[in-house]
Amino acid sequence: MRMTKGRLPMLECAVLTVLPAWWAMAVQQRARGQVPLVVLIKGLAFALFQLAVMVGLIRLNAWWADLIFLFLLLATGNMVLEAVALRYPDSAPGAWWLRQKAAAARRRG
Repeated sequence: MRMTKGRLPMLECAVLTVLPAWWAMAVQQRARGQVPLVVLIKGLAFALFQLAVMVGLIRLNAWWADLIFLFLLLATGNMVLEAVALRYPDSAPGAWWLRQKAAAARRRG
């Protein structure tokens, strides 16, 4: 099965998520006190696994695979926002995300 021209932007998005996913996972592992080498290995393993899943979903070329692909993109964005808030809580995006989480917690009760 060949990659069609319409699927190439999805492949580019999948490849572009590798570094942010790696960084976000590394920040979360570092916050848990993991050894730096373990942090790098776990982050890379997670990012490459996610890339493999995303490429597999692209190759399936089905509407439900596109939905799962979109969910993975959104989940990666969420991971990056969590990592920014954890690593840089005083930055504008980090502080905004922490306010959003606090507001959601208040709404839940």
